[in-house]
This record gives sequence, structure tokens and C-alpha cells, in this order.
Amino acid sequence: MSDRMRYLGQGIGLSLLLAAALDSGADETPRPAPRPPARVYTNADLERVHPFSDETGVSSVPAVPASEAASPEREAGPRGQGEAFWRREAAAMRERLRALEERAAALRARIAERAQESPVYGGRRRASSGSSSIASLKASLAAVERRAQKTQDDLEERARRDGALPGWLR
Repeated sequence: MSDRMRYLGQGIGLSLLLAAALDSGADETPRPAPRPPARVYTNADLERVHPFSDETGVSSVPAVPASEAASPEREAGPRGQGEAFWRREAAAMRERLRALEERAAALRARIAERAQESPVYGGRRRASSGSSSIASLKASLAAVERRAQKTQDDLEERARRDGALPGWLR
């Protein structure tokens, strides 16, 4: 008999032994006790605790009267600047963005010019001072684009905090 057959026989034997132990242990497991019924409160219970209702804070008086609690700046008027204000702000922002876009377009044109100007020798572009100026122009372009995005995001955030409707900025 090979080792394989011996281990197979031992495995089957252990499996049968384990199955028998589990079957005998299943009958010994105690069942959980039935849950008591839920408590139902009736009017009689409420009448019984009624004399103690003041202890729960039902009859308490606020420390500050309601007229003093309201802040006067909240009652001054409607929230925010209004539609006309935000439409003017959006128009001014569009003008600033238009100027930034023109500047970005000029930078893109200068980058394209510099890229065409750099000499080509043997199929490769020769590294010159022009490549460093192209890098600085690209950095300037990225800065202008970030500034334009920040300008627009700032206006939208201010308007959102003030309660302006999105259509007022269009």
C-alpha cells in the first residue's frame, strides 16, 4: 500500500469522526429563551407619570425671550446682493477673462513661432537659447491659464456663498 492510500484512508476516517461529533453536538445546543413581549404604554401609564412631567423640562422657560434671540442683521433684508449685482460682477469677470484669453493666445502664437525658428541639423533640433525661452513662454502660458481659472472659480464661490442663482452668472 502506498503512502497516498494510507493518507486517504486516514482522511476519510477523520472526516467521518468529525461528522459524527457534529451530529451528536447539534442536539445539545440550547435554544434561546423566547423574548418577552414588547411593553405597550397605555393612557393609564401616562396618567401615572403626569405629576412628574415638569421634571422633564416641559414647563421650562427660555433664558432669552424670542424677540431678543433673533439677530437684527438677519432680519435686515433678503440674503445676498441680488441678481443685478451678480450679473454686473459676471460681466466684469468675462471682460477680465477675455483679456487673459487674448494674452494666452498671444503666448501660444509666440511658442509656435519659436518652435519653428529653432534650426534643424541632421534631423534633430539644435539645442539653443531658443529652447529655454520656449520653456519660459510655456510656463507663462500655464500661469495665465491658472489665473483665468482661479478668477472664474473665485467669482462662482463668492456667488454660491452669497446665495446667488447660477443663472445670474451666465
